[in-house]
Amino acid sequence: MTDVPPTIRMRLCIEDVLRSRLPLFDGVEALLGIAGEVPQLAHDRDLRTLTQLLTQAEHLPVGKERARWNAEALHRVDRELMELERRHQDAVFYGCRRLLQTLDAIPG
Repeated sequence: MTDVPPTIRMRLCIEDVLRSRLPLFDGVEALLGIAGEVPQLAHDRDLRTLTQLLTQAEHLPVGKERARWNAEALHRVDRELMELERRHQDAVFYGCRRLLQTLDAIPG
């Protein structure tokens, strides 16, 4: 079985973010991880913006980090995380839509 190219994985991840199939910052974290495999995106401004947005949540459990936190601690910080996600959802969605356009321009 062949590996799925990172540009396809990025598209799928963006689709998940835009359709709210996973928590917003979990999706951004996953997207940024995949984007590191696409050299053409090394200086992409939308990825820089998404990185800046994610850093605002770096003190909170996002993605796989949540598994390391106990339920009581998660409960205490989830309200702050949800508020950050609400505040930044439009900016994340905008960046994701622009990334889709950028991916369209990448050959292959």
